[in-house]
Amino acid sequence: MLDSRILTFASVECFTHCEIGMGVHRLSAPYVKDKLPVSVSAVMFLPSVFSIEEVLGVMLPPPGAHVRGIKVYDEAENVNVTLILSRVLKEKLGVDISVASSAGNGRGVVCLRFNRRVFLIRTLSEVNGFPFADEEKVYARKQEAVEKTLLLLRTLLSKKQIPDFVEVVGDG
Repeated sequence: MLDSRILTFASVECFTHCEIGMGVHRLSAPYVKDKLPVSVSAVMFLPSVFSIEEVLGVMLPPPGAHVRGIKVYDEAENVNVTLILSRVLKEKLGVDISVASSAGNGRGVVCLRFNRRVFLIRTLSEVNGFPFADEEKVYARKQEAVEKTLLLLRTLLSKKQIPDFVEVVGDG
């Protein structure tokens, strides 16, 4: 993979429940065969606008709804939120790789920043009518996002072709 340099990683997650960050941590443990050259600096579960403002010091756009303190955006707003959060996280912690996830209604969105590039993953699984959606659909969306994000990270670290499900949205 990459080179001998250890890269730093941080995530701020909502609908993925820190499973991306914990997955990176598991895959980079010293006892793992073919481990990722990554050191996890922080993995945060921040589902509310208030906690994001307090911890990261950033104001997000007002969500379409709040459900028991959880922000609920639509897909387009989730794209914007993940772009903001991944940028702020990368700047504040100075990590090489930052990840943000957000989902409410529609497809789930994950933004990954690495090597001054910005990547978006949108799940194929959709959830409408959150929070009254089918539990299995919510978990399927989460699992898809986690698996695709870990695959993208492995792909980037091994300098292979970026999977078709990834949108390269710019530099940053």
